[in-house]
Amino acid sequence: MRKALRVTGWLLMSVLVLVLVALMVALWFVRGSLPQLDGDRALPGLSAQVQVQRDALGVATVDAANEADAARALGFVHAQERYFEMDLLRRSAAGELSALFGPIAIERDKVVRVHRLRARADDSLATVAGNRLPVLEAYRDGVNAGLAALQRKPWPYLLLQAEPEPWTVTDTALVGYAMFFDLQDETNSRELALWRIRDAVPPALYALVAMDGSEWDAPLVGPARGNVALPGPETLDLRTLPVPEANGDYDVSEPAAPGSNNFAVSGQRTADGRAIVADDMHLGLRAPNIWFRARLRYADARAPAGKVDVSGFTLPGIPAVIVGSNGHVAWGFTNSYGDWLDFYRVDWADQARTRYRVADGQQALQVTSEWIRVKGGAPVELKVRETRWGPITAELDAGTSLALRWTAQLPGSLNFGLADLAFAGNLDEGLAAADLAGIPAQNLVIGDGTGRIGWRLTAQLPERAGQCDASAPLAVASGCRWNGWLPAIENPGLVDPADGILWTANNRTLDGEALRLVGDAGYANGARARQIRDALLAKDKLTESDLLAIQLDDRALFLSRWHQALMDEAARSGTSAELKALAEAARP
Repeated sequence: MRKALRVTGWLLMSVLVLVLVALMVALWFVRGSLPQLDGDRALPGLSAQVQVQRDALGVATVDAANEADAARALGFVHAQERYFEMDLLRRSAAGELSALFGPIAIERDKVVRVHRLRARADDSLATVAGNRLPVLEAYRDGVNAGLAALQRKPWPYLLLQAEPEPWTVTDTALVGYAMFFDLQDETNSRELALWRIRDAVPPALYALVAMDGSEWDAPLVGPARGNVALPGPETLDLRTLPVPEANGDYDVSEPAAPGSNNFAVSGQRTADGRAIVADDMHLGLRAPNIWFRARLRYADARAPAGKVDVSGFTLPGIPAVIVGSNGHVAWGFTNSYGDWLDFYRVDWADQARTRYRVADGQQALQVTSEWIRVKGGAPVELKVRETRWGPITAELDAGTSLALRWTAQLPGSLNFGLADLAFAGNLDEGLAAADLAGIPAQNLVIGDGTGRIGWRLTAQLPERAGQCDASAPLAVASGCRWNGWLPAIENPGLVDPADGILWTANNRTLDGEALRLVGDAGYANGARARQIRDALLAKDKLTESDLLAIQLDDRALFLSRWHQALMDEAARSGTSAELKALAEAARP
């Protein structure tokens, strides 16, 4: 008996030792992928010494001789700390996740690859990069140097048993395109759903569903819509319409949409006469966080006093501060939810679907084979069928399909002009830089040290000509076409408002002709925007603490709606304890 106990004890001790050794080996491997935080490092290509410092929160400050050196060093830092995230961003925009995750990602890759953004980015790289190509190349070289300098590849690649691939300038463009996917609906599902609803329900019910506002609206331009008038039973009797089965359920539920806010007060409403800008981008929760805080300092004749000192949030993969301040101007964004996609009705001219009808006759369909690499499996061929209006993405019947035109597909939709905000010395210079930026359409709120504030819809906006009805797929006979981009002067904006405040919260900001120009892809309910506006108007003089409190109130309202949505889903599913726990965690 004692011998058996001794043997058992030795076995347990042996297992414990083996577990401890395994943990130490795993820790040793993981620690090898941690970034270098101290010491000196040779970085080829620098024109002068660069210093990278981190504060107690880990925020990096890069001091360099010029912009290219700052970009090279930032690329090194980004790669050391966030390379896997950068890899996911470029792959998510190119439809290349299957090469990393295997067959589980094939269907998602197909949805993305139909837009062929890697090929488009390669073809239009000169337009995307513009005069910033040397900076993008320096950043690329810094990224690859930072990755190579790690003792071991980032730990997610160890788990996936994969190797990180080198960074390219095209990959930086793809990170920019990834934000189009994150902030816009690349399938145009809402427009298609509303069109199908309109054809399936009585007009009065469609008017109720498609109403684009309420009494809660707080646009920057124009009044609140008011609530839609509910039709009486003589017009719309819901009891006579088809309904789902009792106790029925849907296969999927619409996920809660993220919501952001930004707002500003002019010098007339602050104690020291300077403008204050607040921005809270409620993007999806990720680990690590999508943003990377940094401060860039370098000499540049384009900046006030010949010195750039810009701090804020960078997006790993792009050598620029996306949201922040340079001490002269501060800026922030929210998503605009304008209409940047259109369906075109494609009428086939032959049974083989190789030719389709156009205004002046017929045109041959272009077919391109996109090969999706799959980890652990054979490549999958995706035949992308493209028309003059964009790729085929939906089928209607035997003789008709839908082609999708999206701003992201067009040369000029993306560039890195936003980085020029680092050089702006005042509001006008900041707005001029923003007017040339190619980004997913955003509500820019900006203020300067003299107390001025402004709002601008920042993006390259498509020029639609002809009879363009966004509520239905466009027919050839309508003559609707996209004629390139509108001049920047057409972008809606508001500068130096009389009441000294600006605000957006993914809500409708416009009315009238400006709203018709921008369109509607599903604005958020105006309640959060109205709450922010009313809070800004409640005090004659505002401080940074006041604006922070308003942001927290908005986040609480957003979380309360998310909490209720999760609780409703938990009640509907009946037995999801995890979902209920998540809902309680979201309680403001």
